[in-house]
Amino acid sequence: MKQEMSIYCGNVRTAAERSSLRLVLVALAALVVAPGCSPDPNTTKLQYVPDMADTAAIKAQRDFLNPPEGSVATNAILYPATIEESEKILRNPFPAAAESEAQGKKLYDTFCISCHGDDGKGKGSVTDLYPQPPDITNEAYVTRQDGFFFHKITFGGAIMPAYGYSISPHERWHIVHYVRVLQRAAQHGSTAPATPDNSQGGTNP
Repeated sequence: MKQEMSIYCGNVRTAAERSSLRLVLVALAALVVAPGCSPDPNTTKLQYVPDMADTAAIKAQRDFLNPPEGSVATNAILYPATIEESEKILRNPFPAAAESEAQGKKLYDTFCISCHGDDGKGKGSVTDLYPQPPDITNEAYVTRQDGFFFHKITFGGAIMPAYGYSISPHERWHIVHYVRVLQRAAQHGSTAPATPDNSQGGTNP
C-alpha cells in the first residue's frame, strides 16, 4: 500500500513539474514573439528563419559585382557620344523600301503617334496635357540626316523620353524611314518610297 502511494505521489509530482515547465516555455515564447507583433512601425521586428528573405539570389536591379571602371559588355552596342556625331557617322542600314516603311509605320503608331500625331506635326492625343513636340515635317528636320533621328529616339531629348530600352536598333531605323514618309507627305503630298543618300553606306549600331 505504501509503495503504491509512493508511486502515485511520484506521478503527481512529475505532472506538476511538467505543468510548471509548460508555463515557463509559454512565457518565454511570449517574450520572444511579442516584439515581432508590435504595431509600432519603428520597432525592429524579430525575424525568424530569415533565409527566405536574405538569400544569395540577385535582388531586383542589382548585380553581384559592379563591372570594372571603363569595361564594356561583350554584347554592348556602342553609340556616338553626341547627337551631332550620330548625325555625321550613323547611316541607316535598311533601304527606304515599302517593307521597311510599313514596319516603321506600325512602330510609329505604337510608340510615337500619341505625342507627334499621325502626321508628325506634333498634335498628338496627349498634347493637351503635356508640352507639344516640334513639327518633325518642317524644313529644319527634313534636312537632318537619319543618324539624328536615330539618336533622338534612342536617348530622347528635352521633353522626349528615351526609347532605346524598348525599341531595338533595327526598329528605330524603320521608324526613321517612316518619319521620311511623313516629311514627304507634308512637303510634296507624296508617300512613295525614296532612297535618300543618307541611307547608304556609313556605319550603324
